[in-house]
Amino acid sequence: MRVLVFLIIVVIIIVGSVMCSSLNNSTSGKIAENPAFAGSTSCQSCHKNIFDSSRHTAHYFTSRPASEAFIKGSFEPGKNEFIYNKWMEVLLEKRKDGFWQTAYVNGIPTEQRAFGVVIGSGRKGQTYLYWEQNKLFQLPVSYYTPNNDWCNSPGYPVNYVKFNRPIEGACIECHSTYASTTVKPEGTIFNKKKIIYGVDCERCHGAAAAHVAFHTKHPEEKTAQNIIGIKNLSRQQRLDACALCHSGMRKAIKPAFSFIVGEPLNDYSSPNFKADSLDALDVHGNQYGLLTASKCFKMTEKMDCASCHDVHVNEVNSPQIFSPRCISCHNENGMAHNTCTFKPTNGLVLSKNCIDCHMPLLESKKITLKLANADNVTPDLVRTHRIAIYREQTKAFLDKIK
Repeated sequence: MRVLVFLIIVVIIIVGSVMCSSLNNSTSGKIAENPAFAGSTSCQSCHKNIFDSSRHTAHYFTSRPASEAFIKGSFEPGKNEFIYNKWMEVLLEKRKDGFWQTAYVNGIPTEQRAFGVVIGSGRKGQTYLYWEQNKLFQLPVSYYTPNNDWCNSPGYPVNYVKFNRPIEGACIECHSTYASTTVKPEGTIFNKKKIIYGVDCERCHGAAAAHVAFHTKHPEEKTAQNIIGIKNLSRQQRLDACALCHSGMRKAIKPAFSFIVGEPLNDYSSPNFKADSLDALDVHGNQYGLLTASKCFKMTEKMDCASCHDVHVNEVNSPQIFSPRCISCHNENGMAHNTCTFKPTNGLVLSKNCIDCHMPLLESKKITLKLANADNVTPDLVRTHRIAIYREQTKAFLDKIK
């Protein structure tokens, strides 16, 4: 009898511990290891306009499974070669079983891999990944949009072909909504069935299954429940949401996909370089640090990334859209000293383009590209978010439009 009572007490303690553990996890406010995503299509019925416009953004297309619809480069004969030197090249081929990159040394095929994942919308370029069981590696040849040509993949040499650059969870964290990852000594293991490609609604607003379930059951409730409302966050919380992927290559403190919008980003990762350094300007550059180092940012308590960018709309390469947002602050209260002191010539309307003078395209010191048919490497051009006066770039801009 005593033994039976003892066993009952043990069972009660174990069950109670499990229940307490479950309760603590469910009330912590953190996304669980397997968060309940609803899928962005569930947002469409209530947020149709935002849903429709966001389908055209670079964020939405920043990653996709490899297919002809998403790969931008040409596989036509004569346009599908990347030549490293007279001994070594990569041939890019479209076959019945997919798309392939094959390395040739002295005309002999030495290694070939299939396109598995497309990274990048193609607005500036794309790079490609291949699967090695449940691990991801970068393919050696990428695509550069301004020249509509193949180029060496960032991080790889320009004179020697390699296929061995591993992809970590942090890379996919900035190019997808969610991926289930496990870090092991041999590398990052991905669950192929648990990847949500593209940066979609739930990347910023959180896994939405509970939100959708609640409002489906209570359509009369207009106050959003079980979702992250960006407008309710502080400026630093909103900045951190963007800085996760727009403050350069960060040093991880916690695993990829741990960070949830609304929490302090520096608890999860930290910058690897000086906050406002132009030396780190690249496709993954520290635009957050450059912005926060700008006089415009320092002189207001309201300015954040959303002051200029609407992430739900495709506004790429549209200075006439962005420039009025500059003017809206610099003409505030009619203060003349807040306006541009440059005197326009040749009929130039300043309000149509503040960007090319004060946030010009600058040469990256980290990303240099060798195009398929070029002998020399050229630096990538990246628009800086350090808002300032750039006399040399301004002169070049004015000379160009004369």
